[in-house]
Amino acid sequence: MSLVTCPGILLRSHPYSESSRILRFLTPGHGIVSLVGRGVRKRGSQGKGAPDTFGRGTLVFSHRSDRDLHTLRDFTPRGAALGLGRDLRRFYGASVIAELLLVHTLEEEDATLFDWVSEVLDRLGTAPIEEIPGWTLSGAWRTLAQLGFPPELERCVQCAGPVGREQEGELDRFDVSAGGLRCPACSSGTALPRIGPVARTHLSGLVRGEPIHPLPHGSSHLNLLEGFALHHVAGRQGFRSIPILKELMEKEAPAGSDQERM
Repeated sequence: MSLVTCPGILLRSHPYSESSRILRFLTPGHGIVSLVGRGVRKRGSQGKGAPDTFGRGTLVFSHRSDRDLHTLRDFTPRGAALGLGRDLRRFYGASVIAELLLVHTLEEEDATLFDWVSEVLDRLGTAPIEEIPGWTLSGAWRTLAQLGFPPELERCVQCAGPVGREQEGELDRFDVSAGGLRCPACSSGTALPRIGPVARTHLSGLVRGEPIHPLPHGSSHLNLLEGFALHHVAGRQGFRSIPILKELMEKEAPAGSDQERM
C-alpha cells in the first residue's frame, strides 16, 4: 500500500453506507480512481465541506495495486465549482465530459487530458452562456480523441478517398458505426446525417479542442456526439446528461434551426 498525493477532480459520488460515499476522481497520474470517503456524508450533513461534484483540489489517498477501490485520506479544495451550478446548461455540459470519462474508465496516466478537462470546467463555469454549447462540444470531442477515439474527418471511412467535395449537390454523411465521414458515392441511398462543408470545418475544430462561438446546429452536433460515443465508448449504457442538455438547447434554438443537413 502506498500513500498518493496528487491533483484531483471529483467527477461523481454516490452513497456507500450511512456515513460514507464512493468518490470517483480524475487524476493526472492514475486516471480515474474510485475512493471510499469514510464519514464524508456525515461531514457534509454537518456543513463541514464534503467534496463537491466537479470540485478540484489536492487529493490524498491510500492506493493498493491489487484493489479497484482505494481509501480517501484527505481532500483540500483548490476552488469551488460554484459557477457550474449557476445554470443547468453549465452543469450538464460538465456532466457530458464526466460521463465520457467514467464510461471509458480511464486507468492510465494522462496529464494532458487532466489539464484539458480542468480548462473546460473552468470555461463552462465562467464563459458567457451563449458559449456553453461550443465549450461542451469541443470539450467532449477532444476528450474522446485524447482517449483514443477521434472521428475520421479527412478520408472516407469506406473507400479512403477524400471528403469535403460536394458531388452533384450530394454531401458527405457521418457514419457513427464506421467512425467518421462517408463520401457521397459511398453514402448513396443511406439515411445517415448529412454534413455540409461548414459543419465539417466546425467539427474538425471541435475535435482539436477549438470551441465555435456561436455554434450553429448545436443540437445536431450533440446528436452526432451521442451516437458516436454510444457506439465507440459507452456501448448500451447510454448517457443521462446529453438528452437533458439537448432538450435545454432545443428550447432556446430558433424554430427550424436544426435540420438534417448541418
